[in-house]
Amino acid sequence: SDTSLKSVRGLSNRFYSPLVKKIAEEENISFEELESIEGSGSNGRVQKNDILKYITDKKSGKTAPVSGTAKTSAKEDQATSARVQTEAPARPKVSVSIGAEDQIIEMDRVRKLIADHMVMSKQVSPHVTGVVEADVTNLVLWRNRVKDEFQARHGEKITYMPVFIEAVARALAEFPGVNASVDGDKIILRKNINVGIAVAKPDGNLIVPVIKNADEKNLVGLTKNLNKLADSARKNKLAPEDIQDGTFTITNFGSFRNQIGTPIINQPQVAILATGTIEKKPAVVETPTGDVIAIRHKMFLSLSYDHRVVDGALGGAFLRRIADILEEFDMNRSV
Repeated sequence: SDTSLKSVRGLSNRFYSPLVKKIAEEENISFEELESIEGSGSNGRVQKNDILKYITDKKSGKTAPVSGTAKTSAKEDQATSARVQTEAPARPKVSVSIGAEDQIIEMDRVRKLIADHMVMSKQVSPHVTGVVEADVTNLVLWRNRVKDEFQARHGEKITYMPVFIEAVARALAEFPGVNASVDGDKIILRKNINVGIAVAKPDGNLIVPVIKNADEKNLVGLTKNLNKLADSARKNKLAPEDIQDGTFTITNFGSFRNQIGTPIINQPQVAILATGTIEKKPAVVETPTGDVIAIRHKMFLSLSYDHRVVDGALGGAFLRRIADILEEFDMNRSV
């Protein structure tokens, strides 16, 4: 072969084990031939039995020869390398047995897109998830006190989510490395802070409408924007621009009374926050006269981040900052 099998990793979006490459070299299997073999392993990986079957078929005349050259220019190598970093490998083939009474449901277009996006995200980004527990007693007491007044004055129901968005927007302004995207070997720091909120639609699918420039809106503006987008999402009335240009995403596990989760990053973003349910718990509270046990309102915050560009120190500090902002919420805040 014109291309050394020892260097195929830079030219291919497939992984070849040392054993497969050794067999290929011993049997004079070219790089082009190796690329043409259908793999039965994970992500289409060529296994030992795949290449041995190819060799057997080739010797018996069942396999057509692969023509062409593996020589590439520097520009082609660069283009191939870029594709490797952005394209998800082919979906692995999994053998599934089907029982006589099992029901088969074809995925609709939206579900297929979601499935492909989730698989691609896990393959592109090395996910790390950090978890903190936040004492949000002040926030809960404030909301209970002002929710009726808020609705009477502004015509909107106030939930916890606008406060979460506000806290995230403040933290993103302080930690711009999390408000970012990855393009090959380049990190893009986003100027705008656009926070997407995962919303469950009536058909069970998810959609992520985006609140643009969330850091520039007050709590009333965030509430109105969020309620309008969520209502449009449930009625399938979102405009294309409503789901574009997000720089960070929040998903609310708490709406299903879940505590902790490991959310999947919404590409090409580099982090996603999951908010858990708020529960009453006994906790140690420090007072000037000593520690006491008190009933507090607590919740877990889970942050998944892309370890290619967000290190543990940055991810941990960012998550801790969100928790601190929520814990320090002003109970006397006006509406």
